[in-house]
Amino acid sequence: MSSWNTQIARLFAEHKKALEAFVARRTGNSQVAADLTQESFLRLARLPADKKIDNLPAFLFTIASNLVRDHQRQAIRRERLDGGEPSEELACETPGADEQLSALQEQALMHEAIQALPEATRHIFLLYHVDECSYREIGQRLQISPRSVEYQLRRALIDCRAFIKARLLSGTPRSCP
Repeated sequence: MSSWNTQIARLFAEHKKALEAFVARRTGNSQVAADLTQESFLRLARLPADKKIDNLPAFLFTIASNLVRDHQRQAIRRERLDGGEPSEELACETPGADEQLSALQEQALMHEAIQALPEATRHIFLLYHVDECSYREIGQRLQISPRSVEYQLRRALIDCRAFIKARLLSGTPRSCP
């Protein structure tokens, strides 16, 4: 092994951990620190063997410091070009046209399913889901037991699901209101 390579190997053994810690403190990222430390040693090793350097460890830390500065500049540049990390605030909360159309179609289909219910079942369904009446309140209004209200609501859901499933499986186009 040549004298230059021996010096680099000794420098690596003696200063790698300290250099990596130095870079990690400045970058805040251990993976970046490991990469920049390795790059620092590579750049030092690529220098001509006859290059006169008075203090190799200080020169190595200068290389690392410059690499950290370059890395930080590139990160700032990338952030400016990319607009940075995506922000939740930037997302448009208004649904797009396709989502609005889909919602309208779903509403229309649900409306058709409710209209297809028997009149008494539909009335109980609307009292519960629209007027937000309890089973007991519906039972009192219609003079039926809360258990009957529960049965009718379960029947309404089963019938609505069956209606929607049949409509979707048949491929019948949904209309908008």
